[in-house]
Amino acid sequence: MAKEMTFGTWWRGLTAGQQQAWAQKIHKGAGGDANALEGFNGVVRDELTVQVTFKDATVVLVDRTGRVIPISGMKGVVDANRDFRLVQPEIDYGAILGRLQRFFAPEMKFVSSSEFETRSKALIAKLAEDKQAKNLLKGVYLPLVFPQITITDYGRTLEEIFLAAVKRSYEEAFPGRPFTNHRKNTLAGHQVKIVDGTRHEKLLAMMADGPVVGLWFANPLQGFSIPACREQIAAFQNGILLSGAIDTATAWVADPKTIARDWNTPGNDCAAVRWRSADYSLFFGAVDGGACFDDRYLDAYDDYSGSVLFVG
Repeated sequence: MAKEMTFGTWWRGLTAGQQQAWAQKIHKGAGGDANALEGFNGVVRDELTVQVTFKDATVVLVDRTGRVIPISGMKGVVDANRDFRLVQPEIDYGAILGRLQRFFAPEMKFVSSSEFETRSKALIAKLAEDKQAKNLLKGVYLPLVFPQITITDYGRTLEEIFLAAVKRSYEEAFPGRPFTNHRKNTLAGHQVKIVDGTRHEKLLAMMADGPVVGLWFANPLQGFSIPACREQIAAFQNGILLSGAIDTATAWVADPKTIARDWNTPGNDCAAVRWRSADYSLFFGAVDGGACFDDRYLDAYDDYSGSVLFVG
């Protein structure tokens, strides 16, 4: 039971700024004009009474399906085509970590299976307390470990390490289906750059310091154009990053059967990065007979989605 507090004790416990804010909200709630003063005087004379109702004013950013709610008036967003969908897999931390260790170079440093599970569950619990973004957990997501690595040329590292691992993982998961990098030999030499404001650079900085554990959400931005994805991420707390090609590739290595199942899985936009110019970004896509990595224009497609990564 809450302890009763007298008005005097409560009021003296407020700072001058809090007292002013409280008075301003009452003034606004009363209409914000001359009627507000008249009403106030009526309450003081006991001619009027006041009823105060507390309502949660949290701006919810994700709907009950796990899709991000577009900022009001945002352009470049179409309805998601639900024929292109994913199914949440049962989380097997050992299997995810095992695939990452197997398909990346043996010398790359990851965390232990127990640490991976402990840190992932802590992130899940933390996100579940975020009133704005907790509905991300109602969408499809994977806990991931990113290896310790210092990345100086994004495109070179992407092609030589991450896309090579994707190819090995995908082609083992789906024998007879090829994974094709259509941008082969066009990524190195700083052709791939992180777009300002996406927060993707935070992941690379963390990876330089050691292995990183995060929760990767596959398609919360389905139907958003690339610019809309970049604009939308600013609404979230700083621990939620827009995905680029490095983290999306890692997800494809970890669980291609979920992310790249067939034609009806949404394409994965790498919206946090640009390729060669501001007019192009990159994506991963799957069909029934194979999968690919390629560039694309920035338009909104109902069967493609930007992804986000929660690192706390």
